[in-house]
Amino acid sequence: MVGDLLLSGLVAVGAVVLLYGAASLPPPRFDPLGSAALPRALAVLMLIFGAIIAARAVWPRNAPAEEGDAAQDEKPAAAPSPVRGLLIFGALVAYVAALDFAHVSLVPATTAMMAVTGLVLHRADWRTGLLFAGIGLGLSLVLSYVFTHFLYMDFS
Repeated sequence: MVGDLLLSGLVAVGAVVLLYGAASLPPPRFDPLGSAALPRALAVLMLIFGAIIAARAVWPRNAPAEEGDAAQDEKPAAAPSPVRGLLIFGALVAYVAALDFAHVSLVPATTAMMAVTGLVLHRADWRTGLLFAGIGLGLSLVLSYVFTHFLYMDFS
């Protein structure tokens, strides 16, 4: 519970930093939303998801079952793997580097990032890779469309 509350607090601090930085951006001249729209929207989403994490940490999930049933049904939870966390962090750094330094288009970079994330978090087999690559492809196509047609930013 403490870890979840700490995480939601850090997310809230990050959102406040984004809102503070977006406040100093100039007003829009040509585009309808302006350059501060994306950081503000991201900050609001971060605050919403941080609040969800905090609420789930504080409120009890389920009422405990009867003592005889609980002893038979409960399995010890697997400890989180720090190796998986490091792999996800490395994949995120590689994703940002590919977008920023190598100028890889958003669609293939996001597709590869989602496939790698799925393989690390779920199971390392070809079906999982294809499933998460498909999810990444769909997500990146939607994001590319929204960025290009509504926010007037082209990532290709």
